Amino acid sequence: KLNRKREIGIRASKTFQIIHMDVTIFKPLDQIKVYIYFIVDNFSRAILNWKASLEYSSAIALEVLKEAIQKHDIGIDSTLVTDGGPENHGEVSNFINGKENINHVIAQKNIIQSNSMVEAVNKHIKYYYLFKKNMKGIEDVNNYLSHSVDDYNEKPHGGLFGLTPNETTNGNSPNKDKFKNDIAESRKNRLLKNQWIECCQSK
Repeated sequence: KLNRKREIGIRASKTFQIIHMDVTIFKPLDQIKVYIYFIVDNFSRAILNWKASLEYSSAIALEVLKEAIQKHDIGIDSTLVTDGGPENHGEVSNFINGKENINHVIAQKNIIQSNSMVEAVNKHIKYYYLFKKNMKGIEDVNNYLSHSVDDYNEKPHGGLFGLTPNETTNGNSPNKDKFKNDIAESRKNRLLKNQWIECCQSK
């Protein structure tokens, strides 16, 4: 019997060291496919850039990537992780190959890890935001995403030990012990409250 080790995801030690790019499909009420392009930072889990489009192409993927690089000054020994989809070849490959300070790797081809970091963000945005609203078409999707992405980046993240993606992007380092005392105090207060309720019910 083979002993299968659990796959350890690729992890960065600082912001913008590893970024992920992916595209996901969402269908609003008009049933016309909307392609949503995401750039996600591995370390902070922040959505660095996004775009919703009716087109699926390498040109749009490159546009989203360039905007993220310019906005966040990405490029000093950074690694871009994508899957093997056609949107990540062509113009994207040509652009990356011309930049000496960004390395492009294909998940589960050049590295053993998957592109699960950005795929998890895709699912989160869909299930916690998009699937909860009745949107007629791409205009509604764009309007809603503009608020949803900001909301996602401002919410505390479990993988960041209570920090938000924006806080981590802005230089705060995740620390698993940071909220240790607060959690212990909260647990203590909850136990006292439960004991008080049980005491009142028994009278």
